[in-house]
Amino acid sequence: MVVSRLLRLVASRMRPAALLGVILAAAAIMVPVTADPVAAATSASVRNTAVKNTAAPSPVALSGFACRTLTHCIAVGANAPQMATRLMAERWNGSRWSTITMPKPAGTGYVAPGDVVCPADHECVAVGVGYPRTGSGYFAIADYWNGSGWTTARAADPGSSSLVTAVSCPSALNCYAVGQYTPKGSLAWTPLIEHWDGAKWFKQTAPVPHGTRYGSLSGVSCPTARFCVAVGTDGAGELIERWNGSRWTASVPASSSSAMLYGVSCPSPASCFAVGTDGSATGGSLVERWHGGTWTGSATPVPSGGSYPWLQSVSCASATSCLAVGDDLDPGVYADFWNGTRWRPVSMTAVGGHLGELTEVRCLAATSCVALAGTTQTSATQRPESAFWNGTRWRVIPTA
Repeated sequence: MVVSRLLRLVASRMRPAALLGVILAAAAIMVPVTADPVAAATSASVRNTAVKNTAAPSPVALSGFACRTLTHCIAVGANAPQMATRLMAERWNGSRWSTITMPKPAGTGYVAPGDVVCPADHECVAVGVGYPRTGSGYFAIADYWNGSGWTTARAADPGSSSLVTAVSCPSALNCYAVGQYTPKGSLAWTPLIEHWDGAKWFKQTAPVPHGTRYGSLSGVSCPTARFCVAVGTDGAGELIERWNGSRWTASVPASSSSAMLYGVSCPSPASCFAVGTDGSATGGSLVERWHGGTWTGSATPVPSGGSYPWLQSVSCASATSCLAVGDDLDPGVYADFWNGTRWRPVSMTAVGGHLGELTEVRCLAATSCVALAGTTQTSATQRPESAFWNGTRWRVIPTA
């Protein structure tokens, strides 16, 4: 989502202790100050919207995507980079992207999309945040795709404000979404984990280190119903939450006191890779690896002469095959591949377009990955792209 991506950009340039003002400013960007004068009130019941191949007035600002195969991908976004009023989805059929309108919960004015996951060919869950047409605060939302249309609802609302940015579903009726919420009567926020049982969202207890006031989770991966890993920050450094089928436990790896984690991929309960930034003054890539019992930290190669590099997303087809993507002020995007022994740089040679930002990656096999990309690193001028990696080079295809 827009706020999350803004925080990722800023986090690579300053220590988390200095992030508070920036986080508040980022949230302020997204909070509407007036009611939407154009949109009419909609039914309070959950609506089902049929597929419409509608053309947006400008390229959709995409925030997340999921691929079942190289001919079946779903991406989610909104009709504007900031202060968006409509959720949008795009569908890839192997040759082109087509735009699909998504519904939003009744009473929602502005929206900010998060991520999407597709546990089955005709089942997808997308999450994000909505802002009321009147009043203040914000709330977590979720949309559901059944192969022909989307339905929408609000997720659990545990505090005065809440948002979810990432979701993982070990099965169609079992999903976990993560983000943050502000407890009622508080000005701080804390990590949020919600569970979908096929009928309703429930808040789960997310333990945090003592003294945490500004914790947030930005990535989650659930290879099975009894094992999930969620990653983010406790406000001062990296935070990892792990689910064992009955409860969540928190850990704070010792890699760096100012590190932040943005993405995680677990090909199995015995193997996970979480990526982010080490939080140093000059920035640097960070990888936390789960061996089935402990976490160990390391760094990946970064562009020679680069400044403020950080990793945004990782996807592992297996324990010996992962692709991590990141960004850097100069020269720009970069990617690293894990071969089971070490990380090595990936060529950024691309045909069909220019890669200005890589925000998310999904790998179907060792040499078959798809990334959500952008033509620039600035959201206001960015045009979304998809980038297909075959193990040697990238093929860039603009989205709808």
